[in-house]
Amino acid sequence: MDLKRKFGNSLGTASSSIGSLGGASITKLIVKNIPKSISKNEIIENLKKIIQNPSINITIPITLPSDLIGKIDADTTVSFLSSPNLSQLSTIKSLVNGKTIGDKKVSVDFYDVKKVVPISTPTPPPPPPSTQEEPNKKIKLTDEKKPKERKPKEKKPKPLSNIATTPTTTSTTTPIESTGEATMTTTTTEKIISTTTENNEKKVNQKKNKKIVKDEIKETEKKKEEKEEEEEKPKKESTVRNNRAVINKITSQMSSCAEAKDYVQLVKAYNYLKKIGAKPDHITYGVMLNACVRCQEYKKVKEVFQDAIKDGNANDVVYTIYVKALCEIDMDEAFTIIKGMIETKPNIRTFNSIFRGCIRSGDIEITKSLIQLMKANEIYPDSTTIEYLIKIYSHHLMVQDIWDLLGKVYERMQGQISPICFSRLSLASLLAGDIKSSVKALGITDDILSKAPRSTQTTHKNKGKLSEKNKISSSLFERINKQEINEESDRVRNYLSKLTESRSKIKYHNMESFNRIYFSKNTFKNNVNRSIDQQSKPVTVATSPDSTLSSFNGLFNSYKKGGSNFNSNRSLKMEICSGHGHWVTERAGQDLDADWISLEIRYDRIFQIWSKMILEAIDNLYIVGGDAHGSLKEVVPDNILHEVYINYPNPPVWAGAERLINELFLIEINRCLKKDGTLTIVTDDKDYSDQIIDTLSKSKKLQKIYKPVKETYLIQLSEDYGYSYFNKLWNNGQRIKRYCIYISKVVN
Repeated sequence: MDLKRKFGNSLGTASSSIGSLGGASITKLIVKNIPKSISKNEIIENLKKIIQNPSINITIPITLPSDLIGKIDADTTVSFLSSPNLSQLSTIKSLVNGKTIGDKKVSVDFYDVKKVVPISTPTPPPPPPSTQEEPNKKIKLTDEKKPKERKPKEKKPKPLSNIATTPTTTSTTTPIESTGEATMTTTTTEKIISTTTENNEKKVNQKKNKKIVKDEIKETEKKKEEKEEEEEKPKKESTVRNNRAVINKITSQMSSCAEAKDYVQLVKAYNYLKKIGAKPDHITYGVMLNACVRCQEYKKVKEVFQDAIKDGNANDVVYTIYVKALCEIDMDEAFTIIKGMIETKPNIRTFNSIFRGCIRSGDIEITKSLIQLMKANEIYPDSTTIEYLIKIYSHHLMVQDIWDLLGKVYERMQGQISPICFSRLSLASLLAGDIKSSVKALGITDDILSKAPRSTQTTHKNKGKLSEKNKISSSLFERINKQEINEESDRVRNYLSKLTESRSKIKYHNMESFNRIYFSKNTFKNNVNRSIDQQSKPVTVATSPDSTLSSFNGLFNSYKKGGSNFNSNRSLKMEICSGHGHWVTERAGQDLDADWISLEIRYDRIFQIWSKMILEAIDNLYIVGGDAHGSLKEVVPDNILHEVYINYPNPPVWAGAERLINELFLIEINRCLKKDGTLTIVTDDKDYSDQIIDTLSKSKKLQKIYKPVKETYLIQLSEDYGYSYFNKLWNNGQRIKRYCIYISKVVN
């Protein structure tokens, strides 16, 4: 394959040097005074962090070059830095020189290396095949012995008188009484017979010799071709497999694919690396894993991680990305991976990745085990860890644990802790009935916001180089995050003022004991059958089989004909993927003639919906925690819902990715809808809208059970449709159009 055509001019220098003769001078940078006590991997890791440039090739010699022997301290070693672009070396020199690696400051100088390129010896052409004119040409065989040529025995003519005697008898010719003509005829006949026999044998031997020669030539040529192929193979490997520039080029391409979420090209690039036998390092594996996580291809993540393990390139960064991926699909396996990291010890980023997963899954038991694991490995929390732990504790109303944690780290981390920690603590204290704690945390929140508005930025924000698009998205997120903190604080403040007037307060032990919340047994495995201690009496949470759907069954009975509480004047409505709950709580608070069900998969968002429901005294709202597909089958009966809403569903990450709204899911929603029940889907992604409409138009099954409410599937979204977190993002981001799909159930 022509690598220059595939990868551009970046391979020009390497390929052109192969055919050059003699020596050439190559300029590199030599990094001196590196402690020998540090492993090679740690040296390379430190230099990469300092340089931050994947095109720089870092090598550590096994033995010192002869011109450096005696010039380098015995307790230090050196490293060489090279680049296809020599102009970069001056910049890299100033960047690395004087930096500290281990306990020493390194020095950097230019270093010239004389490169000697071996001159290949041309292989002589094979000998030409023999012709008929050269039947006796000798060819030396390599594996077989030279065949012996048979020489035919000459048969001398015998006299007629001795025909009856044995062939070993010797006699002289005796004249007989016959004419001279008879004697001549006999002698001539014998000569002709002898000559004919000799000629025939010679022809046979010539044919045999000719065939043997041809076979020998073919065998020799075949072995020569095999030898040339064997000699050519290492050359290909040396120019491709071991070419660092090729690996860096492909790694850069994979990074671009990750940014664009082009999963197809990403996999092609990775497969090409494997095809040419390249040996990616931990950087390449990290880029590939991170790209797969961004594209939500978790099956591929496992495959790439196993490749990294096999190649011995699974360092702490690779493990951290893998743990982050597992947190999306299996928290138990993520925890098992961290516990099994013995040789590659987990760092604080690894723990923060799984703590972030615990926020979304609500796994308090895994959180406690992680804290013990951190202590055992002497890993200390940073400000991101503290923020995550406070959120987890708040969602479980563990107020005293939060204050204990803050007491240990507040002085050391003063100025680093985000105000969202204290606003969430204030909310949790209020729900737990600790008014004093709520007021105190609220005051700290207001104080931080007034003194340092920029500190609303979360401490785990990506500090690296961002594209212009990502910078805009990050800025928008921070602006919305600040609004969320202010709104959460205002809800707490308003409720505290109501408590002052009424002198009554609420008190809950945790969200899971609330009777209008159901947690799916399939999604929240570790939350099922968890019990709490309420007034010294064990109370089973809402996910146990006996009490799970008691409230929901009563709700559904009121909408079934013949049910005990049937009420034809009310309607039952559901929002799927409610997010932070702004839209559903607002609609439920206004629509008092209907009951509402909110369906959400993330534990932290369920907490947000629940807290809004409590503080705003919304009594006609129920919450189902779980994934959309499975929870509908698990909870909702047939023909029960009047209206279903899906607001701003996450669009598919790439064209072939899994998506929420597909044919099977639309069929499942149809099962739950009453006759003439409606489904409304709102999105700001035109491609996703087009895909949904295309699915509705082309599926014969869907055409039989759905129809547009208006003339077309799309309708104009009304101004009073409702407020939501994603609607807020839409307004702040100044989007210009939203797409509303409005369809109803058809009963044949």
